[in-house]
Amino acid sequence: MAKTVRVRRKDIIQPDQFISTTDVIIAYCSKHKAKMIFLIVSLFLTFFLGLLLKHNHEQKTLKMESLYFQVEQAKSSKETISDDKFKKMRLLLEEFSDGSQKQRALLIIADEFFNSGDYESAIKFYQVILNDSPLSFNQQLANIGIAYSFEAKEDYNNAIKAYKSVIEYPDDYPLFDVYMALARCYELNSQVNEAILIFREMKIKFPGNPKIKIINSKIKKLDI
Repeated sequence: MAKTVRVRRKDIIQPDQFISTTDVIIAYCSKHKAKMIFLIVSLFLTFFLGLLLKHNHEQKTLKMESLYFQVEQAKSSKETISDDKFKKMRLLLEEFSDGSQKQRALLIIADEFFNSGDYESAIKFYQVILNDSPLSFNQQLANIGIAYSFEAKEDYNNAIKAYKSVIEYPDDYPLFDVYMALARCYELNSQVNEAILIFREMKIKFPGNPKIKIINSKIKKLDI
């Protein structure tokens, strides 16, 4: 005959784990009510502050893009007197905050000064980009602008320095035309041997370029 195991009441009734955990949490919250309220309020404030910052950033970006568009419009204006155009672009530039839109606006203004023949002002604006822009590609564009401006002024020594800076830090910039400009400046500066060396370097660096015949012709002409 099987032995019957006697089960006692206290062995059957066990505490409900869920109710126990809930009771602990409620007790903790009741005991630390001030801290819990502070934590909840802090979380809500952090969330809404994040939304506010995001909104402000989006509004600022829209404003900067609007200003940049106005600079482009001022540049493209056919009816505005040249001095008035540059005055308007300068005033718009003062409203920009630091950022990519301001750098793009500076490039537009610098290019426009270059196109108008005011090379000194162009160099001034390119130099601002060169000093302040965190983007190496913008710095390269500024260096190119400076080099072209010095070359246009027939200041070949400074133009050579600027072109060399671009070659030294290429940053995926298309360099064939930069080498051509550098050789041209050497030639115009009566530094024929240096020009020939650049053309020969180009033959090694750009063997498949369709303009390689021009390089051979230049070497033949100069190497007399």
